[in-house]
Amino acid sequence: MIALGENLVKQVFADNQTMPVNDEVRRLIEIKEAIFRNASKLKENPVCRVFYACTGTWNDDQYLVEAIKAKRNDLLNTNFFSDVFYEPLGARALQRMFRDTRTSIAKEIRFERLVTLPAINGVSASYLGVLPHHEFLKLISDEGGELIKSVFVDNVRDFQGENPVNADIAKTITDGMFDQFVLRNNGITIVARNIKVTSSNFTLVDYQIVNGCQTSHVLFANKGAIKDDLFVPVKLIHTENEEVSQSVIKSTNKQTPVEENDLLALTQFQRDLEDFYNGMPETYRLFYERRAKQYAGQTGIERGRITTVGSQLKTYSSMFLDYPNQASRYQGTLLKTVNKQVFQSSHKPEPYFVAALALFRFDALARRLSPGERTLASFRYYLLLAFRYRFESQEFPGAGNRKIAAYCRGLVDHLKTPEAAKNVFDEVCSIVQEALSNLNLALERDNAKSRALVEEVKRVARYHNTAITPSISSTLF
Repeated sequence: MIALGENLVKQVFADNQTMPVNDEVRRLIEIKEAIFRNASKLKENPVCRVFYACTGTWNDDQYLVEAIKAKRNDLLNTNFFSDVFYEPLGARALQRMFRDTRTSIAKEIRFERLVTLPAINGVSASYLGVLPHHEFLKLISDEGGELIKSVFVDNVRDFQGENPVNADIAKTITDGMFDQFVLRNNGITIVARNIKVTSSNFTLVDYQIVNGCQTSHVLFANKGAIKDDLFVPVKLIHTENEEVSQSVIKSTNKQTPVEENDLLALTQFQRDLEDFYNGMPETYRLFYERRAKQYAGQTGIERGRITTVGSQLKTYSSMFLDYPNQASRYQGTLLKTVNKQVFQSSHKPEPYFVAALALFRFDALARRLSPGERTLASFRYYLLLAFRYRFESQEFPGAGNRKIAAYCRGLVDHLKTPEAAKNVFDEVCSIVQEALSNLNLALERDNAKSRALVEEVKRVARYHNTAITPSISSTLF
C-alpha cells in the first residue's frame, strides 16, 4: 500500500521524469510545474495531501502508521511543501465521503435572536435562539420551493404523517396562534460541519436537521397559512466530530418516545446497508427503510419491496441464526436474544439482503396459494431457514467473513427472477411440510413457535442438499 503511494508521489515530484506515465499522472505533473513556476507569487509553500484509497479496513496498524510517518518526512525534507498530509482511506471512509456528496448543501440565514453557548469539548460553536419562520424555511427549501429531503437523512425517523402530535402542531398554525408557536414547540436541532458567521448572517455548510423532522414538515406544508410573525426555537451546533454529532442525535431523540429500532437507524452499519440495497439491480431491487416511513408518499415503489429494520431483523435471524420460531411472533424477545449477533459493524450487507429478497419472493408466491394451503404463510420464516440449508453450496462462513459475498451470490442466483424463485418456493414448502409430518405436527399457526420444528427443518433441508455432506453446523459467526 505504501509503496504504491510513495512511487506515485515520487514520480510526480521527481526532477527528471524517467518512467512512462498515464494521462492522469501527466496532468498532475503539469499542475505541479505550473505551481512551481509561479512560486514567487505564493505566500508560503504549497500543502501536499496524499490519499491512498482501498476497499479494505484501516485498523491503524502500527507498522503502516510508522511507514506513513517516514514517507511524510521524506516529502517534507524536499522543502517543496509547507506541510504534508498522508491519509489512508478504507471502505468506511470512502462510503462516508460518497454519502457526503449526496447530502452536501450550504444555505445562508439571518440569525439575530440568539445566545452563544459556552465552550463545549468537540464543538466549534453552538447557539440557542429563535428563527423567523421565513428564515427557517430557507434551510429546508430548494430554489424551486420544494422540500429538501436530504437534510433529514440523519434524523432517526422520516415524517410520520398526520399523527396526533403533527396534527396539533399544524393546528397551532391553522388557528392563527403564531405567537404561541415558539412556546408550544420543542424546537429544531441542527448540526453543521461548518458555519461561517458575518454579523448576523450565518452560512451553514453540510448541515442536517437531526431533531425536528416532524415540525419541519408541518411548517413547510402549512407555510401558506402563516400570515404573521412565527418564530421557531432552534439549537445550532457546529461540529465535525462524528461522535459528538451522534450523541446529540441520540440524546435529543430520547426526549420523546422513540422505538429501539428507530435508534438503530443511526449506526454506521445501517447506513451502509441502506446504500447496499440502493446499489442492487432493478430486476430484484428492494428498498431498505432505515428510518420509519422513509418511503411514505413516494410513488412508484411497491410496498412489498420495502424492508423495514424490524423485518430485516426477523429475516436475517431466521435464515442465518436459526430463530424462525421467535421471528413468527415475538420481535421484542428476538431482539433481546440476538442483539449481539445482528447489525454488527463487522458484518457485510450481503446476507441481510439475500434474506430480505427471499422473503419478498416467497411472500409474493404465497399469495397465489389455494385457500387450504395459505396457512403456510404462518411458516414463512421457516421457509427462509429451509432455503438456506437446502440451497447453500457451502457452510455459512459468517456475516463478517470475506467469503460471504461469494456465498450469498450463490443464493441470490436462485431468487433473481420470479420463475427461478417459484421452483425454490415449491421445494422449501415441501421441506417444511415434511418436517411437520415427521414431528406429527399439523399445519397450524401455533406450531410455528416450535423449537423442535427448527431442528427438523434443518435436518430435512440438509438431507436434500447434495452440495454439502448432510450435517448441521453449529457455527453461526
